[in-house]
Amino acid sequence: MSPVTPSQSGPPQSHLSDFLRHRQGEIVADWTGRVRSLSPTLELSDAAIIDHLPAILARIADVVASFQRAQSVSLGKLPEHHAVDRLGRGFDLDQIVIEYSLLRRCILDRWKTEIGPTIDLGELGNLDTAFDESIRLSTVRYAQAREKLLKALDRVSEAALGSGDVESFLGDLLRATLDGTESVDSAVVLLREGDILRVRAAVGLEEELQRVYSVRLGEGFAGHVANVGEPVLLRDAAADPIVKSPVILNKGVRALYGVPLARDGKVIGVAHIGSLTAYEFSEEDKLLFRTMVSRATSVVVKAQLLADLKRTEAAERFLSESSKAFAQSLDYEATLTKIAGLAVPTIADWCVVDLVEDGAIRRVSVAHADPNKRKLAYELDARYPPAPNSATGIANVMRTRRAELHSDIGEADLVAAARDAEHLRILRELGLRAYIIVPIVTREEVVGTIALVTAESHRRYSEADLAVAEELARRAATAIENAWLYREAKNAVTVRERILAIVSHDLRNQLGVISMGADLVARKAAEMRDAADLRKPVETIRRTADSMLRLVGDLLDMASTQSGRFSIEKETLELAPILEEGCESHEPMARVKGVHLKTDVEIGDMRVLGDRARILQVLGNLAGNAIKFSESGGSVTIRAEARDNEALVSVSDTGPGIPREEFENIFEPYRTVQAQGNRGTGLGLFIAKGIVERHGGRIWLESEIGRGSTFFFTLPLVSPSSPAGRLTSAYK
Repeated sequence: MSPVTPSQSGPPQSHLSDFLRHRQGEIVADWTGRVRSLSPTLELSDAAIIDHLPAILARIADVVASFQRAQSVSLGKLPEHHAVDRLGRGFDLDQIVIEYSLLRRCILDRWKTEIGPTIDLGELGNLDTAFDESIRLSTVRYAQAREKLLKALDRVSEAALGSGDVESFLGDLLRATLDGTESVDSAVVLLREGDILRVRAAVGLEEELQRVYSVRLGEGFAGHVANVGEPVLLRDAAADPIVKSPVILNKGVRALYGVPLARDGKVIGVAHIGSLTAYEFSEEDKLLFRTMVSRATSVVVKAQLLADLKRTEAAERFLSESSKAFAQSLDYEATLTKIAGLAVPTIADWCVVDLVEDGAIRRVSVAHADPNKRKLAYELDARYPPAPNSATGIANVMRTRRAELHSDIGEADLVAAARDAEHLRILRELGLRAYIIVPIVTREEVVGTIALVTAESHRRYSEADLAVAEELARRAATAIENAWLYREAKNAVTVRERILAIVSHDLRNQLGVISMGADLVARKAAEMRDAADLRKPVETIRRTADSMLRLVGDLLDMASTQSGRFSIEKETLELAPILEEGCESHEPMARVKGVHLKTDVEIGDMRVLGDRARILQVLGNLAGNAIKFSESGGSVTIRAEARDNEALVSVSDTGPGIPREEFENIFEPYRTVQAQGNRGTGLGLFIAKGIVERHGGRIWLESEIGRGSTFFFTLPLVSPSSPAGRLTSAYK
């Protein structure tokens, strides 16, 4: 602002008091620029910095003018109000003194610039007196207010340390507020839940706490304070249309002062104090309340973060326990009942599970800590089942496949939902506060719902709780789907086994007839002189019948293995003779193929516990494959030795080897390795694995392309036996 000279301001201004009044704006502007050097002002607006200054400057002008009128003029409460305001904005006492010093300097500098270097000593003395008195009043009031504020903050700290939860802390805080102020009769704190502000603590207006009074953002006094994000004062609250609380209106509250609880630019709640007698609160009381609210905000934020963390941990534990329960049983109805029990009280006061059966809704489970409440819920379902066309609730979720979240069930909601007076009575007795209903969807169809409800705990659900409920529903859907698949697979296996049993029985009978017929024809042909041309077809028929009988046997063994009903008859067996028998039975096949078959056994009289026929079946499958995949001139070796408490048997060949990528699946049914045009049913290794494992042994493969393959299997020893030399036989 440009300096104003006397010639620009009309009549000459030789009196300092007149100069202060006419140049107030310029002086305030000069002072504002200079006071910006103080650290507390860096983040304040010009309006916040100027505050009481124009009124203080006008009163100083009156004090200076009193020199001519010979009368006493008081500065009033202005310096005290200014000191309290500055205390609330973080100013130290020395910074307030600097403010006054800068103001005096601005006055004298502008006088010197516009009027001249001389000034009346009487007026100058009164100016000094006014500034001295302002500093004195500010100092005394600052010290008093600061002491009172520190005591209040001590009470905040005590409340925070002595309270186990947010509600207890807020209650202690409000009682400390009433004790530390003169005209405050009530104090209330509302915390934000989504778009709702809900009373969490109240002193003097306890009815609001008992009714769990709430308003939406923008509604009522608290909603207005939250929207503007700044302190708001009403001087006659009971008569102000912005007030919606029936308790405040009925009690006739006059002064009502509200302050937002804010952190990082977001309002998390609102606190307000009220008076039944005063229409205004002192600056000191308002400062005290703002400061306590500010400190309380930090405690509330920390408590909410801790509560959110605990709720998250509880939700994760609940989902983990739910997954375990779903995995432990294929009886999904029993599991859903168990899940409902886990949900209470971890994430709900109530948990209700419903399933759809033939188009009707059936209640599977109701969980609540109080057995009488469970009976009440079943009674409610029996007398007032979900209306099929309801716009909300279980039926609506099933129809629309969309979850519902209702975080604030009020009396109006109960009245709207009730079908008659008795229905309303039951709903009120249940004490419902909030609910989440999520659909259980599998195979693109809604098969049921899970409802989580709060009541006695007064817990309010959020979007995070909805996410937990939806994840629970997904896991429940997976469990139901798995149960259905298991049931379908079990039915399919049963049908397959019946078909295999029937087919194999009939095939065996028919193949027996074919074999008998082939034997008869063979004998007749042997007696005939000119029947040489019949012998080859007859032999082909016999080989085919034998092959089909083995195939039927493999199919039956595979079905028995997969169903877990594969039977073996264990006895103590000497292993060496079994291995020799296996070699002898495959010697003709090896001779025809031109393969050298031999045994190399270091077992002596070692005995195993097993089924002789089944062990020979394993050996036959492995040896047969080895011979089949070996070229003429190659060799197949059967070895055995004792290792720890097991007999280790191996069958090695010099064939082409098996690719490593085949190792993992080679023991699965219908898996075959093609080489040199050889191809089997793919059941032999699967059956061999089943037989070995039923004996308590292991089977595995080692192979390298171009260097042959070795299959190993183990059998349990009956008792330790020292090797008694080496049994070696060779078959060519």
